[in-house]
Amino acid sequence: MPRLSLGLGVQNIRKVGGGVAPQPTAVLISDAGTESSDGNYVWDGVSFTNGKRLYVSSGNAIYWNGSNWIIEDSIFEDDTYSSPDLITWAVLNGAEPAPTGTLSYS
Repeated sequence: MPRLSLGLGVQNIRKVGGGVAPQPTAVLISDAGTESSDGNYVWDGVSFTNGKRLYVSSGNAIYWNGSNWIIEDSIFEDDTYSSPDLITWAVLNGAEPAPTGTLSYS
């Protein structure tokens, strides 16, 4: 006897690519009270710290310390600001006001 199909159109759908969110290639830091922390920090395509991208700008760096992003200011000679998301920053050892971050993708 032949098999009958109900033809309900039920499909087995799988997500391709694992659903990973795109990562920024650059972070523009602006309006920091410690002006030497301002700049366009760019990922070089290969450098990571603690499993996350390392962004650099004129000797400064934004790196992941395991729980927050940190701006390491080589002119100020200290870590100046921290952020959970690269956009909203808080003062660590820098001057008020804390900067804002604008993300770029390419």
